[in-house]
Amino acid sequence: MTTHDVAGRELITLESTPATAPYSAAVALGDLVWTSGALPTQPDGSCPADFGDQVRAALTNLESQLNAAGADWSTVLKINGYVSDVERLPELNRVYEEVVNVHGKPARTTVEVSRFRGRVQVEFEAVAHRRSA
Repeated sequence: MTTHDVAGRELITLESTPATAPYSAAVALGDLVWTSGALPTQPDGSCPADFGDQVRAALTNLESQLNAAGADWSTVLKINGYVSDVERLPELNRVYEEVVNVHGKPARTTVEVSRFRGRVQVEFEAVAHRRSA
């Protein structure tokens, strides 16, 4: 669902992955799209135990946010990744290559964070531009 605020921004929410706090899944202004962090949670609220499965699930959720805003992997400019253990980067990179880099190689930053809630071990957010009509 998309609504507009007084500044003319498009505020995008997803019914499939409802926000757990007061924020939009993505915000678009003109041709640019910013997503909120995409977690590896499933529609039923569960989270895979396996790290690689979490990476894939988080990227799938990020793709849903991008698509809802009129963007896709081929239009991503930058991805920020957050991981609970930087030693897991080789595994993250393997899944990332399979999902994202087949469409090009956007700029990326990946940092280790001290803690996530529950079983979550990874989160991604992106900046993209909308597909040309």
